[in-house]
Amino acid sequence: MLFQLIYRSKAKPNLTDKDLEDILETARNFNSSQNITGCLLYHKGLFLQLLEGDFNAVNQLYNGIRKDTRHSEVITLHMQEAPDRIYNDWSMAFKELKENLATLEKNGAASFKELPSQNNTSPLAQELFNLMSKEVMND
Repeated sequence: MLFQLIYRSKAKPNLTDKDLEDILETARNFNSSQNITGCLLYHKGLFLQLLEGDFNAVNQLYNGIRKDTRHSEVITLHMQEAPDRIYNDWSMAFKELKENLATLEKNGAASFKELPSQNNTSPLAQELFNLMSKEVMND
C-alpha cells in the first residue's frame, strides 16, 4: 500500500546551509534504501515535507524525524493512502522557496502556516507539492 504523509515544522533558528545539506544527504540515502520518495520545501524558517512509500517505512521515518533537533513544532498535515507517487524519481527533492511566491501567497501557503488539516488531509499542501513537482523536474 502506498502511503503519503505531509508535515510542517519550524527550523531551529541558526540552521545553516550545511545543516540543510546534511539533512538532504541523510534523507536521500535512507529513503533510497527504503523505497521512500518525497520532497522537502524550505521557506522563512519553516519546513514542509511530503513523504511517500510503504506505510511502515514512512511511519518509522516520521518517528525519527519528529525527534530531530534541527526543527521543532512538527505538525502532521496529511496522511492517507495514495494512488500514485508524486516524486517517482526523487528519493528527496528539495526546493528553497525564495522568489516568485505570489501564487503561494495568494493561496495562503507562502509561510506554510495556513495549511489546514481536516480528516487527515490537506488539499492545499497536496496542491503545493503537485506544483513543486513540476518546478523541481525542470531544475
